[in-house]
Amino acid sequence: MHSTKCIERMENPPSSHKNLIVYQKAKTLTIDVINYFANAKLDRVSEILIKQLIRAVSSIGANIAEGYGRHYSKSYHQFLGIARGSSFEADYWLEIILETNKFDEQIIKKFKDTNEELIKILTTLMKNTS
Repeated sequence: MHSTKCIERMENPPSSHKNLIVYQKAKTLTIDVINYFANAKLDRVSEILIKQLIRAVSSIGANIAEGYGRHYSKSYHQFLGIARGSSFEADYWLEIILETNKFDEQIIKKFKDTNEELIKILTTLMKNTS
């Protein structure tokens, strides 16, 4: 027998998570961050910071996709929350990276702006799926 939690489906979902603007923006941010730091000469501390940042930003889109794949509103909402938490973590790492003054300030600020937009979109999505 199925509980109501298991059969509670998202209402009017897009045909794919790939059609979600938030997913597309998260994926673009991940690729941009990876490409920017791919060839950077990093000292040990910077390397650790960048690895943490990449882990956090890549988690945003991955959790959106995983939550969508569950196709149940409560699970989707939970994974949106995890994605939002990863966005806040990415913001922390971007602040630290920005304050070390080792990388192009304008590029890091652009990453921060995109990430802040993701936080706003995820917050709105969470309000609309609860």
